[in-house]
Amino acid sequence: MRGEGRARIVRAGRNIKNAHSPLGILNAVANPGHSAGWQEKQMPSAISIRDVTKLMGRRLVLPILALAGFLMICVAGYVWLEGARWVNALYWTIHPYALPHERIRDATKLFSIVVYIGVFSFQVWIAERVLVSLFHPEGRTAWRTMMTDLAIENARGHFILCGYGQVGRTVVEQLRRSNVPFVLIESSDGLYRQLLNEGILVIHGDAKRHSVLEAAGIKRARGICALIDNDADNLYITITAKSLNAGLHVITRAGHERYAQAMRSAGADDVVIPEHEGGILVGRIIDEAAGARPRTA
Repeated sequence: MRGEGRARIVRAGRNIKNAHSPLGILNAVANPGHSAGWQEKQMPSAISIRDVTKLMGRRLVLPILALAGFLMICVAGYVWLEGARWVNALYWTIHPYALPHERIRDATKLFSIVVYIGVFSFQVWIAERVLVSLFHPEGRTAWRTMMTDLAIENARGHFILCGYGQVGRTVVEQLRRSNVPFVLIESSDGLYRQLLNEGILVIHGDAKRHSVLEAAGIKRARGICALIDNDADNLYITITAKSLNAGLHVITRAGHERYAQAMRSAGADDVVIPEHEGGILVGRIIDEAAGARPRTA
């Protein structure tokens, strides 16, 4: 079709057959030869009981460390007040009823009351962390967040999608149907919570930041797709992604032709212009419709 060379996807030395859209490019890159073997090998590994234990450990690390520090202070207090051995002092801290009340000083008795209240408070704190993580709605959200973070840590050879706009939604639906592993970065808090509840591997943050891209596993990823409706942001993401992983396959969305060359120069392997792609598709449909009509003399 005439004019297609100006409106087509700008590529950096690659010719991907039938890849005239973000979906076609992703499928061609992720599934060379339409083989399912890559998908099976590159899907994130299953989360084991050890991983779940590690996850709960992260949730309890603060109260447990605080409890350990409090116990050390209590042991030191009993040693200083009564001159007891550290083993006896630790036993009195954990089991205050074992104190020889008839032989200790009044100051030790008052100190034991403080110890008892402190230990009980820490027990309530730890129990609250466990119960909130399991039953409270906010706790379940935090639990899903941690499970998602753990799954992202285990991801290898995945794609990173930046933005969940009109184009991003379509790409996500296609990749889910194709079982291509991906991690989504979304800056909107409302969309992030919605995607989290849907079981999508998603990170809340700005895709232009190094820390967010690293959290998405960019150094282990196979490619990245910048789909934000802002050419300057997509250009910045392209530059940042290439600086973190030079071997990454970068697919970038452009809203204007003048940005396409800049994105390619910045390291993008494929630049997609949705408006031009839509025009090409409409032109092809018109060509087919015109060719199907019987010609008049």
